[in-house]
Amino acid sequence: MKIRKLAFNMDIWEHGDGEGVFNIDTMNNMRLRTALIALKAEATNEHGLLFCRMSCLKVLREYFTNLPRTKKGAYATLVANGMYNQPKEV
Repeated sequence: MKIRKLAFNMDIWEHGDGEGVFNIDTMNNMRLRTALIALKAEATNEHGLLFCRMSCLKVLREYFTNLPRTKKGAYATLVANGMYNQPKEV
């Protein structure tokens, strides 16, 4: 399976200090991290249980415009692009 490169929604993201660095504000950061946690829980469980009432895939599509339609495909794309390797903030 060919993994696509993530396309950022530049209405939300801002260019950071270095090349390839993008920033978002605190509330969008919390919303993005919550959706990433929910997607991981929903895509990796075997029973089809929902993690929360919101559509995590719909929220993530607001930040990344070219995610696949399925939760497993979106999760694989985000893992391949390093979104789950980000350092945790204290």
